[in-house]
Amino acid sequence: MSLTHSQKVILLMGGAVVVAIVLVILGVIPGLRTTTNDPHQTKATLTVWGIYDNQNAYAGALQNFATVYPNVTITYRGFSSPSDYNSALLDALAAGAGPDIFMIRNTDAPRQINKILPVNPASFSLLQMKQLFPQVVTQDFYRQNNVYGLPLSIDTLALIYNRGLFDQAGLPLPGTWQSWEDFLNAVPKLVKKDAKNAITQAGAAIGGSDNTVPSASDLLSLLMLQNGSRIGDQGAPLFTGELGIQALSFYTQFADPNSQAYTWNDSMQNARDAFGQGKAAMIFDYASSLRELKARNAYLNLEIAPMPQPKNAVTPVAFPDYWGYVVSRQTKYPTIAWDFILQTATNAVVANEYTAQTGKPPALNSLLYQYQNDPTLSVFARQALIARSWDERDKDAVRAIFSRMIQSVVSDKERPVDALGAAQNAVNQIIQRSY
Repeated sequence: MSLTHSQKVILLMGGAVVVAIVLVILGVIPGLRTTTNDPHQTKATLTVWGIYDNQNAYAGALQNFATVYPNVTITYRGFSSPSDYNSALLDALAAGAGPDIFMIRNTDAPRQINKILPVNPASFSLLQMKQLFPQVVTQDFYRQNNVYGLPLSIDTLALIYNRGLFDQAGLPLPGTWQSWEDFLNAVPKLVKKDAKNAITQAGAAIGGSDNTVPSASDLLSLLMLQNGSRIGDQGAPLFTGELGIQALSFYTQFADPNSQAYTWNDSMQNARDAFGQGKAAMIFDYASSLRELKARNAYLNLEIAPMPQPKNAVTPVAFPDYWGYVVSRQTKYPTIAWDFILQTATNAVVANEYTAQTGKPPALNSLLYQYQNDPTLSVFARQALIARSWDERDKDAVRAIFSRMIQSVVSDKERPVDALGAAQNAVNQIIQRSY
């Protein structure tokens, strides 16, 4: 059958369109795609949201990325308040206008997994993750056989003490201690009371709830992980049992007026204020708190020691609280977004500049070894290698649950076993809701 002239024109035009589409998809026709196989030709704009950092913290990362992707623009928005950050992020993602890259807490990956994209295993594998980062990073960000995020910093709970008060009491410094028993023996020797038997100087800020001790729930979590209780069982943490009771009882004895270890109660001022004013000899806190503590008292003789461990502990454990960078499922540029994270978090030069800019402990294994003799970050660098977390899912909710548990035991409203059971049920409800 012969075709008319009009039919021939239509067929030729249709064929040309099909060929053009194929060439665009393959990237043969230049200028018609914003992303290509050549990073130098890729054009895109990515947004990054972060917490606690300003844009100067990423100057090295942005410069490094620009050498590979000169036509990709990165805009950064920083937040100073976790509540403001989480609220703004939730609203933006709900409106379909969220950032391409954002930060999540190390315990949040299971809860956020439907909002974030894993890295392509061909670009970054589990083996590389284990080689470059401490074990806790794999524990927190490797889920469902995929890598979902990477950190630039790993912070851990440490023992921060007032060197002057130890010298006055003539006590060995915490850095020489062998176990929690040394801590337990030192606390009463650092306590001072007035004529009415009220504490005027605490041996340590421990035993209270998060209302006065900002790290209370984390410290109790650490005690449970250290003594081998099953709080670390993924998906179904178990607080109850003899080991859980031992950890809770050890912690709350410091807020029991009938205990020889009595040193704290929730009617006292905030632990950081007390420490800054020289009214507490020790506090358990993170590297992120150091600037705040020093700002309270520029003349404070502050020093840092590793977290005490159980006597004869075979495997020492530290407790982490840190953030990882993830890629949003809403991004139009998942490959570029992950390239930015990889080129920032796995590049030792870039990551080291971030540490220098922020004063935060590093996350890369190579930098952790490098900082093990640093006067400020050495304890945190060493502890990152032994850090272990557990499946909290919702950090703020868990803190509230643990605070209620501590308060109920200290006030004699519940026995430790009953308080632990109530806390376990409450946490398991959070976990079940997140599936």
